[in-house]
Amino acid sequence: MRVSTSQLYQSGVSAMQNAQSDFSYTGLQLATGKRILTPSDDPSGATQAAQFDSMIAATEQFQRNNDLATPRLQREESALIGVINNLQRVRELVIAGNNSSQNQETRGYLASEIRQLRKDILALANTQDSNGEYLFSGTRSLTLPFVAGDQGQVSYVGAEGAGAIREVAISSTRRVATGDTGAHVFMEIPERSGLLTEAVPAPGNSGDLDVVKVEAADLDEALRSAGETFRIRFYDDGGTMRYQVLDPAGNAVRDSNSAFIGGPYVPDQPIEFVGRRITLTGPPTAPADGDEIISRPVKQMSLFKTLDDIATALEKPADDEASRAALSSATSLALRNIDSGLDRLNEVRASVGSRLQILETQSDLNEKQLLDMESTLSDIRDLDYAEAISRFKLQDVVLQAAQQTYVQVTRLSLFDFL
Repeated sequence: MRVSTSQLYQSGVSAMQNAQSDFSYTGLQLATGKRILTPSDDPSGATQAAQFDSMIAATEQFQRNNDLATPRLQREESALIGVINNLQRVRELVIAGNNSSQNQETRGYLASEIRQLRKDILALANTQDSNGEYLFSGTRSLTLPFVAGDQGQVSYVGAEGAGAIREVAISSTRRVATGDTGAHVFMEIPERSGLLTEAVPAPGNSGDLDVVKVEAADLDEALRSAGETFRIRFYDDGGTMRYQVLDPAGNAVRDSNSAFIGGPYVPDQPIEFVGRRITLTGPPTAPADGDEIISRPVKQMSLFKTLDDIATALEKPADDEASRAALSSATSLALRNIDSGLDRLNEVRASVGSRLQILETQSDLNEKQLLDMESTLSDIRDLDYAEAISRFKLQDVVLQAAQQTYVQVTRLSLFDFL
């Protein structure tokens, strides 16, 4: 077999290149600390590593969601505690205000404190978190949830209905609500007194009727009919607008003297029946022929409306038997609805506490899962430095041997043997 000079040179160069490649690759492994630098190094291991990378990234995102939700719920819990404390103080003032030892001046002081506490509760209901988002606006977190109208009445303008509460994923199978809507916490309080009714225009009316005031004209009679619904129908009687009170089936309602309840409609004058008194606006929004007003029990009460009503009741003179009875009734009504509000607040607070506990438990679980996954990923992808250093030194020796061999071969010449 003939060995040419070029073949010897090429063989030496190839040996040095292979040794250099192995040496450089091991050096890169040592520099990065990774055993798998390309998928071809270990296809199965590379696939597993990619899967674990994805799982770790998802778990870290879950933990970030947890870290964002926790302080928001803690802030909500603090706001709820503040509202509960204020409402407990209101309850004490209401009880004190119904005491016979109080006079008009001292009841006025109590009413002033209740109104101030109402302002404090409103401020707490409009609490913001550290990001400037309102806690009780639901998904409309940049909108002030509670606004006061011209007459001081409080309205909720935050998110309502399905999807009104923002939820975050804290694991692949668990989501947690990061707040509660102000409508649920402050406005939709179950009405417990049985005395409160509301009047609303029936669907299909011709005009825009506006109910100005709904109140009890006779407490005893109002209580007896508290759970009933009535319809006030307006009709044109030869150019005179009249009204008649009907039951839900359309039958005329009689008073205690067995006379049908009804009469001519006088703008701005109250309509009284079964212990209820309803006042509508006059022209240009007066009722038209066939229009109806529905008088029905109030199922839900605003916490702010409860506070407004009892403060107003305390401010009224109570110097005769009838006014004292009205104050006593207003006090009883307020205490029942304040207790209902406290029950709702405590219910929401318990829910917030439960969610905080879930977040804490999931946070610990996420940390453990991250540790386990990162340990497993390290076993798959990370370099065994002891083995790599030994291999690196051996490859260094091989490279030096290849270089020295090449040098010796390139010095060979036939003239050296002549």
